[in-house]
Amino acid sequence: MYRNILESHAHYDEKCYAPRLEQVLEEQRQKGVCCIINCGSDVASSHRSVELARRFDMVFAAVGVFPLAVEHLPANWLEEIRALSLEEKVVAIGEIGLDYHAGTQLRQQQIAVFEAQLELAKERNLPIQIHDRDADADTIALVEKHRPRGMVHRFASSPQAGQAFLELGMHLGIGPNITYPEFAHVLETVRAMPLERLVLETDSPFLPPARLAGQISTSDMIGEVAETIAKVRGDCTPQEVLDLACANAKRLFAIS
Repeated sequence: MYRNILESHAHYDEKCYAPRLEQVLEEQRQKGVCCIINCGSDVASSHRSVELARRFDMVFAAVGVFPLAVEHLPANWLEEIRALSLEEKVVAIGEIGLDYHAGTQLRQQQIAVFEAQLELAKERNLPIQIHDRDADADTIALVEKHRPRGMVHRFASSPQAGQAFLELGMHLGIGPNITYPEFAHVLETVRAMPLERLVLETDSPFLPPARLAGQISTSDMIGEVAETIAKVRGDCTPQEVLDLACANAKRLFAIS
């Protein structure tokens, strides 16, 4: 069994876990998961993430509004996220960023909400968790402008974008998408990137490994991600990958 599995990005506040959440989290602990960062995607889920962090020792929270939630934001959304960011176990502003997958609608609104939260992260001296889908150029430009600390969650972009993020000091969140054929290009980044910039995630419940496609994911599935990384790189074992990623995430998110 693996140890030191640190889940840098998950959503255990989703309804699919609710009937047996305490049992699920205890099972994760028994399977080697030492820490979970539960991430908000809007104001309501940010509140839920903070509540999970209050209830469970192994859970920490990130709070923020992600791009697909910008259309119907309440007027006081930023004040609410700022207030939540003051909570003791909030370790990041996230997930925040840009998503152009659906087309050109709301791009300027997405950028405005992203920049407001980049400024908040700077104000609060917190790292960020970036959602970037089909928006590499604008995301990279805004990271270069604001120079935050943080990670690109569920990294799936080109090797060129990966190198740009790394040069700007960002960490890359690598997850089970690397086990799917359509994301084979990410393996080039995994093979070449410095391991001190690696953090691991499942985006649970949304992203199981390919062999379990369609199932609800859990954080212990990071073990399979580590196995894939070790095989692709050839310079480390899966447990060494987990140990390094755990130390990286604890340092980045100031988790003791």
